[in-house]
Amino acid sequence: MEQVSTVKKRDRGTRALILPSAAMLLFISIIPLCLLVLFSFVDGNVTVGRGIDGFTIGNFVRAFSSAMVPKLLGKSFLISLIVTLICIGIGYPAAWAIAKVVKPQRRNILVMMAAVPALISQLLLIYTIMKLLQPGSVLMEPLARLGIIADTDTILYSSKAVIFILVYEYLPYMILCLYSVLEKIDDRVLEAARTLGAGNYRIFRDIILPQSFPGLFSGILIIFIPAAGSFVEPDIAGGPYGMMIGSLINTQYNTSLNMGYGAALSLILLVLMALALLVINFIMSTAERKIGGKINA
Repeated sequence: MEQVSTVKKRDRGTRALILPSAAMLLFISIIPLCLLVLFSFVDGNVTVGRGIDGFTIGNFVRAFSSAMVPKLLGKSFLISLIVTLICIGIGYPAAWAIAKVVKPQRRNILVMMAAVPALISQLLLIYTIMKLLQPGSVLMEPLARLGIIADTDTILYSSKAVIFILVYEYLPYMILCLYSVLEKIDDRVLEAARTLGAGNYRIFRDIILPQSFPGLFSGILIIFIPAAGSFVEPDIAGGPYGMMIGSLINTQYNTSLNMGYGAALSLILLVLMALALLVINFIMSTAERKIGGKINA
């Protein structure tokens, strides 16, 4: 009986320790999600004087009948995909260099340098990149002198500027995610593969890629999902030609004061992101079965 009582006390203590985390999950995630679903059916805006006029499905009818919404959704996911692929293409060599090429005593410094963009204020980073992309800047002036671009050429206020800034913002996360798994690859395995005649491509395909799947999967999730919903970068650096779905949602809340329509657009984007997540997970799981490796999804 004393042993049973001790076990019950231990269980109560465990539940008490879990309670703060469960409460945080409830108030930060579950309740806001329920409110988003509720407000997506609202006709009006609870933050203005007249309040709401009732509940309607008109917000979703308007979204699905709009010609702009599908285009912005497609554009947002395309830009997010491009940003993710660029980050993967740059992140692998950078993470590999930090993990396996440089001397161990210098790795911490390089990791800190790679993480610097993630530690800078978002607005400061955006305006700094915009300054670099202006004609005559330290980045554009050498290109103009080499004849690569004209003196007045710039990619500002376009989708290219949005992609450039998003890559700079999210690249550190991909590098850090890949570095965390590449560092753990046993050098003796790589050396044994070279001794047996395997080339660089074979080593990457059969050893490096399978063992880096967990970091790659984490990096894709960290980049693809938030990049698709970005609105600050398109609003500031993209202009009218760089507008994404997040920009339209932000406009509904801050300019049009149509909270119901903004919530409906947010819910549609959230559902599509969840579906995209399932597709990404399926692709990565299929690659895991065919190539090898382990995904901790």
